[in-house]
Amino acid sequence: MPDKSSKIQDPGVGASYQHKTKRIINPDGSFNVKRVGTLNIINDAYHWLITIPWAPFIAVVTSVILATNFVYALVYLIIGVEHISGVQPSGYLMDDFISALFFSVQTFTTVGYGAMAPIGNLTSLIASLEAFNGLLLSAFSTGILYGRFSRPISKIKFSQTALLTPYKNTKYDSIQFRVVNKRANTLLNIRASVYLSINAKSQQPGEFRLKRDFYDLSLERSSIMFLPLTWTIVHIIDENSPLYGINLKELVDRQTEMLITLNGFDETFGQDTYTYFSYFASEFEENKKFIRNFTVDNNGDIILNVDDVHMTEDL
Repeated sequence: MPDKSSKIQDPGVGASYQHKTKRIINPDGSFNVKRVGTLNIINDAYHWLITIPWAPFIAVVTSVILATNFVYALVYLIIGVEHISGVQPSGYLMDDFISALFFSVQTFTTVGYGAMAPIGNLTSLIASLEAFNGLLLSAFSTGILYGRFSRPISKIKFSQTALLTPYKNTKYDSIQFRVVNKRANTLLNIRASVYLSINAKSQQPGEFRLKRDFYDLSLERSSIMFLPLTWTIVHIIDENSPLYGINLKELVDRQTEMLITLNGFDETFGQDTYTYFSYFASEFEENKKFIRNFTVDNNGDIILNVDDVHMTEDL
């Protein structure tokens, strides 16, 4: 049997509230906290650009580069496109602007095909400033890209539900959930920590306080050396468990949430990675078991189906 589960102090998510709250950790691993007064995008631009999704990142970088070129093209247009060799004023504002924009892009990227060049000190000064600006923006974008690619991000996939099910051939129940690495690389020295958040009972039978009690749940096995396949993490609900004698309805009524942290060494990045997840009591399923999601082919190779990590069947 595992060691006894222990009651702990607030792990950092708050213990008392005035109203009912939503889950502590969202399904995407983020904490359910809306921050007010944090650093804005301007003051913390690097962190913001490192952490936003790829689509907004590409949109922001592209917009900044395009906007910069449009501004410089407008400046060249105001000075006069006749101060750019290889460009003849057309008399049409849009045509002249497009010519100035092409010159701006060539200057910004320092391509310089040779067909267009600045004429006069003022145009040369603006072109020099734009070339310097282009170098800075290119270096900044390259640094951000490196930071995004080099940042170790865990791709651990959790089963959609946790199982409240009998533990092997014993008289005890257990809480089980399953994880798998979505990447093809190997994670080493994986360690799991599971904490229970549950509303405390009040003096009135059947009523519960808006105060959370926290427990460090003991696990059948809290660490493994490798994670090439799946890992089913199990908490045995014995006499030492804070869940002992509590049915699923009461767990839901008491807003029970199981908070999970996984950390391990990523051999690709050479760094430790961390993953956060949680299961609300409404995501527990009773009297089911996980279906093995790997097989062995005729050549003796193990075939793992990552997408089947959720599959269960009735006992």
